[in-house]
Amino acid sequence: MTTWDAPGIVRSGTGAEALDVALGTMVVDTVTGGMGRVRTVDANGMISVEHPNGHTWRTCAVRAASSVERLNLLAADAAQAIRAHRQADAPAP
Repeated sequence: MTTWDAPGIVRSGTGAEALDVALGTMVVDTVTGGMGRVRTVDANGMISVEHPNGHTWRTCAVRAASSVERLNLLAADAAQAIRAHRQADAPAP
């Protein structure tokens, strides 16, 4: 983790600062283990993460997704796209 020195202040970087998170980056929430893409990072370092199923949560600690975790997220993206396509093609009741 990164540390900054300021006059009389020492603090650890937030999860977002340490990872230099860009929007859309695939990450793993190190608190809950949830995986998803970064949607927003607020001024306090809280990171909004969205799973392909649409579930969104906020966390302060993430790490970059490994290659296997990225593949799992891409598979979840594909499954969600197929479900959305089937719902769009379904006849109205």
